[in-house]
Order: sequence, then C-alpha cells, then structure tokens
Amino acid sequence: MKLPEWIRNFRWNWGWAILLVFITFMSVFSYLFYRSFQELRTNEMYVKDYYTEELNYGKVLARKQNADTMHTPVKIAHDKKGLTVKFPAYLPPEKVKGTLVLYRPNAKVLDKTIPLKLDSTRRVFVPADSLAYGRWNVQLNWQVDSTGYYIEKYLWISK
Repeated sequence: MKLPEWIRNFRWNWGWAILLVFITFMSVFSYLFYRSFQELRTNEMYVKDYYTEELNYGKVLARKQNADTMHTPVKIAHDKKGLTVKFPAYLPPEKVKGTLVLYRPNAKVLDKTIPLKLDSTRRVFVPADSLAYGRWNVQLNWQVDSTGYYIEKYLWISK
C-alpha cells in the first residue's frame, strides 16, 4: 500500500509539537469542564430554607455539647450486616425519643429518617441491604427527659 504524497513529505518540527500539546491540553481541559457541570447537576441542596437553619444552629451546638459530656458516649458503627447505634446502659430505653437521619449528600432520594425505637439491648439497627454503597452522613438527634443531644458522623459504606 502506497502512502499519499502529503504524508510522505510531512516534516516534523517544533511548530507541530506545540500544536499537538495545545490540542491535547484543550481536550483534557474541555473534558474536565464538562464533567464538573455533570457533577453540579447531581448534587442537591440538603436544606431548602438555609437561613432559618443557620439561625437555629446554636441549639444544635448546645445539643452537641451535651452529647460530648456524656459519661459513656453513644456508639455508631457499621459492618457487613448493617449500621448499629448503641446507647449507654444508664439510659432507659423508654425515655429516649428522637430520630436517626441517614443523609446521602449526592442523592436526596436515598435519605432516610428513622424514629428511635431501642430494643432490649439499647440498640437501633439498620440493615445493610437498605443502604446504598457510598458516603453517608449519620445525624443522631435524641432527647432524654428535657435534655437534647446531637451526634453527627460520616460513614463510607463499601461492598
């Protein structure tokens, strides 16, 4: 097979090298620009009324401080079976009221709000098959008598 004449007469020089580097750079940059806009469409705002939530954040800080000063802290752990929230033995299960919020930063449809119902071992269990793989923000908000508590933890659920 005989090559066309313009290919046989082609001479490589610095001008062609600079043009090739520039085209490669612009291609990679354009691809990254396109992908960044794809990610912006998938991330959703968690709170619709952000200003009101910001005003109430002082209450959340007080609840966090209450949780930090507990004698025995609440433990949030996950394994292959699922997510387990274990409350200390000195808390009576019938007095613990609150919610466990499982928040998925990139998919609002996967968010879950679970009311706290402690079993006899003072645990709340969420099975692994109800949790998609990826990053989860676990927000535990509970109250015993008139004292409020709040814990936030970030988890990565993997296969």
